[in-house]
Amino acid sequence: MTRPFAQEANARLAEALRQLNAGMPAATETLARQVLVEFPGHPTGLLLLAVALSALRKAADALPIYQQLTVLQPGLATHWSNLGNCLCELGREAEARDPLMRARTLGADDDAVHFGLARVYSSLGPASVGLEHIDQAIALAPGDVEYRLLRAKLLTGMDDWEQANDEVEQLLQQPLEPAQRAELAYLMLRNGLYTQARQLFTTVLAEDATDPDAQLGMVMVLERVNQVDEAQQRFASLESCLSESESLRLREKLLQVQASLAARAGDPARARDCLQMLLDDFPLDPALRVNLSFDLGAALVKLAAPAEAMQAFTKGHAERRAMVNNDHPSLVRADGLFSVLDEPTAVPRRLAFDPARDARKDPVFVVGFPRSGTTLLEQLLDAHGELASFDEQPFLQRIVKRLCVGGRSVQQAIDALDANQVSEQRARYFDDITRVLPNLGTRRPVDKNPLNLIRLPIVQDFFPDTRVILALRHPCDVVLSCYMQSFRAPAFAVTFETLDSCADMYDRVFSSWWQARDNFSLPVLQLRYEDLVADTEREARKLFAFLGLDWHPELLEFTERAKRKGAISTPSYTQVIEKVNSKAVGRWQAYREYFSAATLARLAPWVETLGYPDIDR
Repeated sequence: MTRPFAQEANARLAEALRQLNAGMPAATETLARQVLVEFPGHPTGLLLLAVALSALRKAADALPIYQQLTVLQPGLATHWSNLGNCLCELGREAEARDPLMRARTLGADDDAVHFGLARVYSSLGPASVGLEHIDQAIALAPGDVEYRLLRAKLLTGMDDWEQANDEVEQLLQQPLEPAQRAELAYLMLRNGLYTQARQLFTTVLAEDATDPDAQLGMVMVLERVNQVDEAQQRFASLESCLSESESLRLREKLLQVQASLAARAGDPARARDCLQMLLDDFPLDPALRVNLSFDLGAALVKLAAPAEAMQAFTKGHAERRAMVNNDHPSLVRADGLFSVLDEPTAVPRRLAFDPARDARKDPVFVVGFPRSGTTLLEQLLDAHGELASFDEQPFLQRIVKRLCVGGRSVQQAIDALDANQVSEQRARYFDDITRVLPNLGTRRPVDKNPLNLIRLPIVQDFFPDTRVILALRHPCDVVLSCYMQSFRAPAFAVTFETLDSCADMYDRVFSSWWQARDNFSLPVLQLRYEDLVADTEREARKLFAFLGLDWHPELLEFTERAKRKGAISTPSYTQVIEKVNSKAVGRWQAYREYFSAATLARLAPWVETLGYPDIDR
């Protein structure tokens, strides 16, 4: 038997607890170890040691101690809660669920157990259940930064980027530890806030230039903003020292970076191997697993392995759909993105509008079906000194939403328009543009959002001097490319879930436009992707002549300019900085067996209408 607990040891543990509460876990660890030398297995000493190790981010060392405590005192809910949270810290959320539920069964209802369960559901899904738990944790401990970080992550996983970014903005006002700043920076990177993510990683590295988490994060940022050479240089010094890391999360990030840089270096086999290892051996959160499945499919496409590629895409779609079903159960095809397709085609009024009241230049709209080459066109246009493009934004859709309140159709909204409404909506549209292009000056904005194609009937009532560029591409290539892409918007995840659903939406969109164009009096230039990559200069000259802009030979260097531009928020961000090429032209032929007869029958009329060779050739 252990001899009676000495008064001196009791005093040491009291001091250890005081040091822990004062934010000095290293001192707590020292004192607790001293006591445990004299009184091995004492629960209070073990608990303080384990908590101190957790605070020092030594979860692997803390884990066996928490396990020992659940054996010594199995009826204490705190031990099971601590064990579950420690497993989460090690990336073992699947194992954490049972001890956390055991804690709940034993009566735990504190913030720690809710935090642990939120971590489990953040990793394993559904994120909506995780959000319920983290909100309970925050209600009990509203000042905890870790809880707020997880809430922002969960909101991102549920595709609620607006609330997630609001949470991020609030976190930026808080004093954060380096590890918390790095975690926040990763979240910003995931949400497309590349400049802010880079700034945060920089602050972490300023304090500790060897911080592996921040170093990997910086490499991820550099790759995402197309500074690939610098990313590769930074990574070269990290790869060997991190490959043997005991941290599961660091090894996971390491493989992600290896896969991205291998793809950039033209080594799809290496990218495939890294991605397959991630998907097979690591406990990834659902959203990341989906994205990596699509990345794996893309690598297999480059390796000319159609069957394996389609397996990867099919798996990615199934997992993405499961997420949508969990987090957006009310989502239907008549989502706000596509609701205008369920209405009769609207007829514009062409209201008289006094341009003297508003001297701002009407935008150039670049439209088409997604994956038709709109980003390529946008970057070409942005290279001209009299134009300025911005990342894809829902500014035109916002006008439609504001006008169609109370269930009004687009036609009813157009019929009710007056000059004051036109002025107000124009002002709000240009206010939106000013936020993303504060230095627009006298340049003309380029609004690239492919599916604005279905909102064009409302354009000429607000922008009578606009020009529209319609990007076209072989319908079968477009449908295949959409299927192979992981889109962030939940409605797109449903719409592009199968080749047949992609073809169905293509048919709906172009049927709508074909009916609308008879009543559309603004100039529209149709440019085919295949023509643009075959003779870029000829098509570019045609494009700028249509816009009444001078031609300059240096405009053909637009891919180099796009590379210097940095972040491009589009799925094709890696492609638009490459030299223009025809590698993707006719890709669908290698995947023809995956197109059903019904899918081909739906696309065949558009293949003919748009002037492409017959599908059966």
